[in-house]
Amino acid sequence: MREQRVRMIPVVADERTMKLLGIIRRGALLLATGTKVEITAKDLLEDQVVTLLPSGSIVEAARQMLRVDEWYAPVTDEERRLLGVLGLEDIIRYILEKHMDKLQRPVSDVMETKIVYVEPDTPIYKVWQMMLSRRLAALPVIKNGKIIGVIAEHDLITHGFTRPDFESSSGHRRGPTVGEVMSTPAVTIEPDTPLSEAARLIVERDIGRIYVADSSGMLQGVVDRSDVVAAWLKAMGIRPL
Repeated sequence: MREQRVRMIPVVADERTMKLLGIIRRGALLLATGTKVEITAKDLLEDQVVTLLPSGSIVEAARQMLRVDEWYAPVTDEERRLLGVLGLEDIIRYILEKHMDKLQRPVSDVMETKIVYVEPDTPIYKVWQMMLSRRLAALPVIKNGKIIGVIAEHDLITHGFTRPDFESSSGHRRGPTVGEVMSTPAVTIEPDTPLSEAARLIVERDIGRIYVADSSGMLQGVVDRSDVVAAWLKAMGIRPL
């Protein structure tokens, strides 16, 4: 997950049958406890919420994934043999190639304006708690109202943080702070930028979201992969959910 920057990995019974058993989410790695017993894939396994067939339509796949707030879904045959994984970024690539004209409205029309954020001196263990309690994969880092970076699950995993690190830091020892591990600079766009440009950056930079800031860097909102796909469906006259 660290090397490939993926959020989810399918787990199969064996390489011969490729029968899908479930998935491991990136967040599950952050919950791993430190024990002397080596943790295996089976210990982190979860049931997949959405499973797609290769013959299914892109539109229906998008609707199913948005309905349950999933960014990735395994693709299997009728016997549950794993064939691949479809991500919202794959759907966005399709939209950019076939329906870019449906994404010409400004990002200000679809962005989320109620944003949870952290500051550079926020302890990492608090970030972990916020991500778990609010089901957030990333948080913008704000200083004096301006966005200066992003802290994501990927950053925590890259730096080797797991649950014991966060729990031990929450006591007397302050531990590392956001400013020490955040990714900089944050990828931002202005409110009047077309949604198609946000979609292009999400795909090209391989990121889950784009933050919206004014010309002075003041944070205004955020647009993520699901916002792009939902806006496309609405422009096509299809209810996303």
